[in-house]
Amino acid sequence: MVNNRERQRLETAATVLAAADALFLARGFAQTTIREVAEACGVSVGTVMAVGDKDALLVAVLDDRIRRVHTQRLESRGPDDGRDHVESVSRQLEPFVTLFTSHPALAREYASILVGGKHSSVVFSELAALLIQEVSAILIASGCTTEERAATIAEAVYFAYVGRLFTWPTDADEDAGRLRYELRRIIAIIITDEGSPS
Repeated sequence: MVNNRERQRLETAATVLAAADALFLARGFAQTTIREVAEACGVSVGTVMAVGDKDALLVAVLDDRIRRVHTQRLESRGPDDGRDHVESVSRQLEPFVTLFTSHPALAREYASILVGGKHSSVVFSELAALLIQEVSAILIASGCTTEERAATIAEAVYFAYVGRLFTWPTDADEDAGRLRYELRRIIAIIITDEGSPS
């Protein structure tokens, strides 16, 4: 059971993160200050810093978005309705592509923070394992690879997907269709060239 102090702490953290989220979207990550976040939610700078520094706030904000996208994806996922395995894998990743292409500058900052190693994302790590498992299951069910090789191929797909997503050039942000095309092409190459049983 959560006591009053803990409940207050959680409510304050939620208020801080909501304010940070709105400011990051409206002003951009670089232009937003901790002081502005504090002013937006009517707390002290120290209270905001107790929730996290600016990098930690962004990780928490995008982790929450990723968690919500994942939950919605699981709730809305229908039957595979005869799609080929490349299409099925692409379909698994599509909600996250949509999320990251909706806010590419924030996604790049998020990636930079995670790569820097000062802050980590439990959600992103857990999601990686889940997506690899899901892709592996698709590959096995389609018969395009052996059960022994499916997890390795799924890992290759996942890391290629994340790498391309996080390194999408800024001058191409308006062309989300091009990113989807490239991701599908990469997935097809990995599955076709590396996934065939030898």
